[in-house]
Amino acid sequence: MSVLPACANCGTALNGPYCSNCGQKASDTHRPFWWIFGEFLDSVFGYDSRTFRTIWLLFAEPGEFTRRYNAGQRASLLPPFRLFVIATLVFFVTLQVTGLAMVAFRTERVALASLPPEAVEAIKKKRGVTIADEKYATQVAMDFFVAANGARQMKLSEEDQRGIADANDALKVEVDGASPDEAGWLRWIQSKGQRVMEGFRHALTDPVKMNGPLNVWLPRLMLVLVPIFALLLAIMHWRPKVYLFEHLVFSIHIHTVVFVALSLVALAAAILGDSGFLWAIWLILGVYLWMAMYRVYGRSWWLTSLKFLALIMVYSVVLSVGLGAVFLIALSEV
Repeated sequence: MSVLPACANCGTALNGPYCSNCGQKASDTHRPFWWIFGEFLDSVFGYDSRTFRTIWLLFAEPGEFTRRYNAGQRASLLPPFRLFVIATLVFFVTLQVTGLAMVAFRTERVALASLPPEAVEAIKKKRGVTIADEKYATQVAMDFFVAANGARQMKLSEEDQRGIADANDALKVEVDGASPDEAGWLRWIQSKGQRVMEGFRHALTDPVKMNGPLNVWLPRLMLVLVPIFALLLAIMHWRPKVYLFEHLVFSIHIHTVVFVALSLVALAAAILGDSGFLWAIWLILGVYLWMAMYRVYGRSWWLTSLKFLALIMVYSVVLSVGLGAVFLIALSEV
């Protein structure tokens, strides 16, 4: 970007990249769009020696990246939020390149006559199982990281359609005697509930159809969860005093690692054709989080373990509520 001979804001003669009078940067923005777009990509994705140092610290030494950044050693490290944005983009680009869907519904139907009586009784007690005419048991399951073009589209049986219709009927509410405001809220809840059930029906017939809305709402959820995670860290480590910004940096780093791990899961699932190892990834991430907390906050191993368990339990509830809300929103938009 070329330097102007005089400040475009106040007209003062320039002797450097900034105006000595008003402080405005002396740059000429009259450039074609492709040049500006290139500058943007370079500022976001540009790499130098900091990139490799940051990646090494982030994965080889859990928590060291956060510790150095919060200690002021920032010139040699990439900005945390840039890392988070790149990791998020890499994850969703990986899904597109590999042709994987994050979630796909699957309907399992079993003939009860082919099972022993003990298994039939256990299935009848199981939640989420529909029994049709005492002959067939149907259960809706979810698969993760499956090939989008390999997901089998299903035709709903009469029992499945009847179950969805019954759920729609159960959502109907009586507004007689309610105030206008209450009636409006009740009708809104009813319409949203029925829209979710309709989306569920579409998602059953086309297992990957829900992934479009999910790809939109999951990044938004992460932007909400990152500061919540930081706030939970602040509550867990209220003494000695640590500024909320430092907890936020740590939260961004942890969620960056999660997105990178999920990208690797997607690649492995595309190659192996199976994501049954996903539980092991969550276990590894749990160990990583403990090690990072131990290094960043400098507590004893047993105190770190107590805080880690408390954090996991509370955040699991928050994450479950957030994912449940995103799933309902995604179903309503299918």
